[in-house]
Amino acid sequence: MTLRIKSAGAVRTLTLDRVEKRNAFDVALADALAAALEEADRDEGVSVAVLASEGPVFSAGADLSLFVEMGKGHGADSGKRSNAGGGSVGNIWRNIADFSKPILVAVQGPAVGMGVTMLPHFDGIYAARSATFALPFVRLGLIQELASSWTLPRLIGHARAMEWIGSARTLDAETLERWGFVTRVFEDAELLDSVHGLAVDMARAPLAALRDAKRLLRYGGVHGRDDTAAEEDRALAKRYGSPENVAAVQAILSRRSK
Repeated sequence: MTLRIKSAGAVRTLTLDRVEKRNAFDVALADALAAALEEADRDEGVSVAVLASEGPVFSAGADLSLFVEMGKGHGADSGKRSNAGGGSVGNIWRNIADFSKPILVAVQGPAVGMGVTMLPHFDGIYAARSATFALPFVRLGLIQELASSWTLPRLIGHARAMEWIGSARTLDAETLERWGFVTRVFEDAELLDSVHGLAVDMARAPLAALRDAKRLLRYGGVHGRDDTAAEEDRALAKRYGSPENVAAVQAILSRRSK
């Protein structure tokens, strides 16, 4: 088993479970995660997804076997792609970024390489206090990946992104929380329960509203102020008077009348 799947109410938790390989991504794990995300996105009973990891390491990044295959001149498709489940190691970030519902990640230990560059595509990055984050690409004669040349400057600024990538230093969770990369830091023993609690709070909202809220935040990230305001107005026009809106207002009025 490389991926465990568990549902609790409207929260779906996906747990990387390739502990013997430090949760490194090979094609099988990438395909399993891609398929699980696609299924959770389709399932109307799921409102929020959480990615976690088993063992002491969040993810060591791409499995070394992929680099061996690519180094033999077999090409990127031989090591990084698979048709099974539509997933691929190099494209797993797209499955995360395209997830239409809130998706959170709990980083309980060291994250390395793509174990870091995949993180900005989540809606919240929550870390244990002891978690560490390493981008060793240039030391290996490589460069960053998974659209991190786009995501990192937007999260932490160009200069900090260049410092992190260029120095290849391992950074701690508290530093990256100050920089704006990590959303929140929790004590190690409290991480999973805290992230699950946040997911449960989000899942209390109507799914259609959650989807629209996430879509609008992504829209605002690439469009101007006025275009974003107009898109919000269009979405609000559909939400006003919706069954979820009416039920929520009636519930508030009912509580006030008591």
